[in-house]
Amino acid sequence: MTTTIKEETALKFEPVHLSDLTKITDLYFKQSGIEKKSENFDQPKLTEEFGFPIFKLVEGDLIIGYSYFTFNSSEEVVFKAVINPEYSFGDLKNRFINQSKQKYLSKKELDHKGMKNSITRMVDWLNWSR
Repeated sequence: MTTTIKEETALKFEPVHLSDLTKITDLYFKQSGIEKKSENFDQPKLTEEFGFPIFKLVEGDLIIGYSYFTFNSSEEVVFKAVINPEYSFGDLKNRFINQSKQKYLSKKELDHKGMKNSITRMVDWLNWSR
């Protein structure tokens, strides 16, 4: 189900699908300052800092941001977001994180071990498939 984040913009809040992961990893590398190489053997590797993407911000067909969960050094679940700065305005990032957290937690109960395992499996799979 699509939810509009801000009425006067065309931004949509949607769940992340497998088909989105290439665009999401591209956005992650771009925002991290890590440049992707054109040949597979030169590709940078993702780490657990990449997290587990859960929702995306879309304008038309363009993914301009995504939210994800990860763990901090105290082993607490942390919800974060990456948004293309060209499209970021006001407190969009904080509202996106809060809405993602609220929507995710309304459907799931926190299972720290399962969530950590999901991050590891996702990162390993993405590194293997690129």
